[in-house]
Amino acid sequence: MIGEIFTLHQPASVTEATSLLRAFAGEVTVLGGGTMLVPSMSANQARWRHVVGLSRLQLDAIVPSGTHVSIGAMTTYAQLLASPIVTGHLPLLRLMAEQVTGGPSIWNQGTLGGSAAFANPASDAPACLALLQASFVLQSVDGVRRVAARDYYLGAFHTARRPDELLTHIEIPLTRGPAVWRYQKYKSCASSWPIVAVGCAVMLGEAASVRVAVGAAAPRPVVVSRPLPAPGEARADAWIDKACIDEAWLDNIVAEAVAGVGEGWTDELAEASYRRAVVPAAVRRNLRATIEEVKT
Repeated sequence: MIGEIFTLHQPASVTEATSLLRAFAGEVTVLGGGTMLVPSMSANQARWRHVVGLSRLQLDAIVPSGTHVSIGAMTTYAQLLASPIVTGHLPLLRLMAEQVTGGPSIWNQGTLGGSAAFANPASDAPACLALLQASFVLQSVDGVRRVAARDYYLGAFHTARRPDELLTHIEIPLTRGPAVWRYQKYKSCASSWPIVAVGCAVMLGEAASVRVAVGAAAPRPVVVSRPLPAPGEARADAWIDKACIDEAWLDNIVAEAVAGVGEGWTDELAEASYRRAVVPAAVRRNLRATIEEVKT
């Protein structure tokens, strides 16, 4: 139960919502699905005099274009799972949604934008959206701006979104050419937040490359991107041959991921030192599994 008295605003438009955020700056927050905000307010971890609810704004469309897919900030995990657009063009998001802890009650209430905006390091969305090279569409009374994922996440529970800005959409670029995606979490038990989460992508288009994102281990997502070691004039996917993938190549990616984690992040589930110790094996295991999937 939330002990502090607050005023709940239910704007009918984005314009009205951003006006409220400007009017009550410093005393206002945004309510999406509520799966993170409500527990934090109930535990007196966050106190706000004004709350702006987004339920009337219809920010839950999933719209493809020629270059990207636009996903409304209020899109739930259940909607991601049900969307043929997500299944066909953004399989990583489906893999992520399938693994969100909490089952149907959270899938039907929690939103992609809420997770992105709350920026809990252990949430699923930050690392996956960073791996997908997403951009965040932020609107205020002054206009609209887009912030790339690499610049959006600044630290634990801290993003580049200004207090008077509303996250309205997330834009994810379409992958050119074939690609294989994988997402795996390492948890102390089935119902807990992850100790480490790893997403991997292998791109086999003209610019063949591999991307790895590590979540939960550091205050912000860690992304490593490397061109694939293709053997000169051979076809783009010939790197799969063991002659092109060796332990040194894997070691370099793992080392870069560990370096990106830095001092790490500590919460009630795990110390930073433990998370750092898990990262090398988690990255190597997931990258190998992704490579094996490409081979098949």
